[in-house]
Amino acid sequence: MVRLCLALLLVVVLPGCRPPGDALGTTIRFDARGDRVAATPAPPVAQRTTSLALPADFPSDVHLPARYAIDTLTEMPGTQIISLLAEGEVVALSQDTRRAMEHDGWQRRLATHHGGDSAVLAFEKDGRSALFAFDRNQPAQPSEDAGVIVNLQLQDGAARLQR
Repeated sequence: MVRLCLALLLVVVLPGCRPPGDALGTTIRFDARGDRVAATPAPPVAQRTTSLALPADFPSDVHLPARYAIDTLTEMPGTQIISLLAEGEVVALSQDTRRAMEHDGWQRRLATHHGGDSAVLAFEKDGRSALFAFDRNQPAQPSEDAGVIVNLQLQDGAARLQR
């Protein structure tokens, strides 16, 4: 339980550690006189490019949104933390994830929703855990498709940590 609480805290705190608008496609531009130029809307999530790819050992039974771009990827022994920017709405993405994970044999351990702006889901299966945090993206500059920030923490459990 303590481990789950620490994991939840990490998933909630990590998104606040990045400079606003930096990694999510918002570019601030200035003209030759140093005046700020109006921002152009960020391209839809599906059109964003990233040099990050899912790890080769990413489990096939963990659901990901249909359209996303990887923002950050952190790997530690027994743990993977992935932050995605996905198209859609918090409620729909969390419901899709819940259905897909339960369909693939994951047992839901936690489901929390805060209006339509955020949701947290936790699952367990075969000694592994998956924690999803969904937050409506609120970029510094308005855009047509703000999307949803999906933070995912996967833990392999004691078996992998003992190696």
